[in-house]
Amino acid sequence: MFRFLLAAAMPLALAGCASASGPADVMPVSSPADPGAGIRKIRSHTVLDGYAHRVPVEPKPWRQQNDSQAPGAGS
Repeated sequence: MFRFLLAAAMPLALAGCASASGPADVMPVSSPADPGAGIRKIRSHTVLDGYAHRVPVEPKPWRQQNDSQAPGAGS
């Protein structure tokens, strides 16, 4: 059993070590410590932005409900 596990794990271990390139560069293009980077503008918004009041109605066919609430439903 041990030989079977060793035979199965050996190619995986060798494939992990055989990588020709190093790890990908994940550092951002600009450094947060760069004084010339500038400050992004922050837009404050309320929690209720985009809220649309809806009242309970009787059930309708689901396809009609989806079509009426889909983006671009009026066009």
